Amino acid sequence: MKVKELMIPVDNYLTLGTDASLGDVASTLKSGGHRDILIVDEQGAFAGVLSMSDMITALEPNYKKLFKKDLSSDTLSNRYVAEQFKEFNLWTDTLTNICARGVQIKVTDAMHIPEEDQYIDEDSDIEYGVHMYMIGTPQPLIVRDNGRVTGVLRMSDVFNEIIGRMNTCAMAD
Repeated sequence: MKVKELMIPVDNYLTLGTDASLGDVASTLKSGGHRDILIVDEQGAFAGVLSMSDMITALEPNYKKLFKKDLSSDTLSNRYVAEQFKEFNLWTDTLTNICARGVQIKVTDAMHIPEEDQYIDEDSDIEYGVHMYMIGTPQPLIVRDNGRVTGVLRMSDVFNEIIGRMNTCAMAD
């Protein structure tokens, strides 16, 4: 199976313009179905993606300091996580106040533009997409055809395909 057979085409995905705010994102996501939004420029071309992590980082910008710290040698024990929470002064205000301030944040200040290795070609095998997720490529995978963004491959859709195939195999026994 090829990625293009399982991806969600851009035309069927949630998009917002670069002039949108996180308040607009919240309203758009309220309709359900997606957990991230593609950001498009004035011409409708892909400008970036706003994931759940991007949105939470925009609401609590002290995570940017934490992400800059080298964590490769640290163990994520409960004590260590609690120390980081205190050291980086995370979530010191109520979630209600943080969200109230967050509705004004522009998507361009919160979104990210995927690195070159975070895109997948629509003619790639779906197994390659699974591999990309398993080695830590951020979700969702942005699908391209000849450099043009054509869709989104979500881990949940890949997982549902795997479960469907497993159920088919189990029924064949």
